[in-house]
Amino acid sequence: MGRLISIVSGKGGTGKTTTTANLAIALGKLGKNVCAIDADLTMANLSLVMGVDAAEITLHDVLAGEFPLEEAIYVVPQYENVYMIPAAVDWQHVIKADPRNLPKLIKPLKNHFDFILIDCPAGLQMDAMSAMLSSEEVILITNPEISCLTDSMKVGFVLKKAGLNVLGFVLNRYGRSKNDIPPDIAEEVMEVPLLTVIPEDPAIREATLEGVPVVAYKPKSKGAKAFMELAEKIVSMGNENR
Repeated sequence: MGRLISIVSGKGGTGKTTTTANLAIALGKLGKNVCAIDADLTMANLSLVMGVDAAEITLHDVLAGEFPLEEAIYVVPQYENVYMIPAAVDWQHVIKADPRNLPKLIKPLKNHFDFILIDCPAGLQMDAMSAMLSSEEVILITNPEISCLTDSMKVGFVLKKAGLNVLGFVLNRYGRSKNDIPPDIAEEVMEVPLLTVIPEDPAIREATLEGVPVVAYKPKSKGAKAFMELAEKIVSMGNENR
């Protein structure tokens, strides 16, 4: 059975989508079959990062009851073992999609993939909760700023209460400022394990502008190596629980 992991944060702009894309490709490089889902139904940026353009059938269409989920699953040909369920980018699709249907749609994917990564909206609104509760495990994404850390900590607390397994958190964009909160202090604030530190790396920004995740764009960069380490840790955590 596959693992359902939601990628979440307390506020927007922390790097959830970048993490989802890079983790998916990194897991694919490790030989795992991965499906990345863009469950941020209002922003829908995962397609841009992963290079899946002009999808005719999206998650919005499935949530509206117009197509089965299987028809919204796309092979991402440039990356080995990676599939994607994209979301639409226009408001007409947003209006007709009911996010409350996400859990019953996503959970059966466990039978077909090793990992299902869900790029969730930020916060604790209904659409975000529907996406997060589609999973069984959680990775929190935060930046090294106290407001971002505390917001993500609150989300993790709520999801623990809901019965999800919070694997830990990713400290993203570390080293951007001399005022960044150090990893050990961040771990004290978050009250969950630190999975990895993603450094502030120009290669990640360059890759984003090119529409190619950094693990494929510059695999020897510091950022790419950190994402690969995250993938290896997530795989090992699953093996420990068996």
